Amino acid sequence: MMEIKIDFKSPDWWYWFVTLISMIIGLTGRVEAFYIVILISIIQFIHFTISDGFMALDTQVRLVYAVFTILAFMLLPNLILYWVLLVGTFMVVLFDRCMIARALMLMPWNKNLK
Repeated sequence: MMEIKIDFKSPDWWYWFVTLISMIIGLTGRVEAFYIVILISIIQFIHFTISDGFMALDTQVRLVYAVFTILAFMLLPNLILYWVLLVGTFMVVLFDRCMIARALMLMPWNKNLK
């Protein structure tokens, strides 16, 4: 059983939380909220690139997520990718579980990461 892991003191958690709320607002019909989702995703990527380096797993996750948010916006009005991202973001916010990170850990360039 998954345990809820909410860390109000972590800026990382707040990034994801604001992204989740913005995505929910976007999916309720306020399409401009997706601009916030994309902006926060890009800011996260830049933040983690500066703090952890480009090849860090956390940075790679943010890059993939940012690309997915941009692709999802380009596919409007088909919201299927945003719904998938919503489920994943919900999992990160509540349970600190990330399927993108799990997939990236299997990539050959990440074989030496712990």
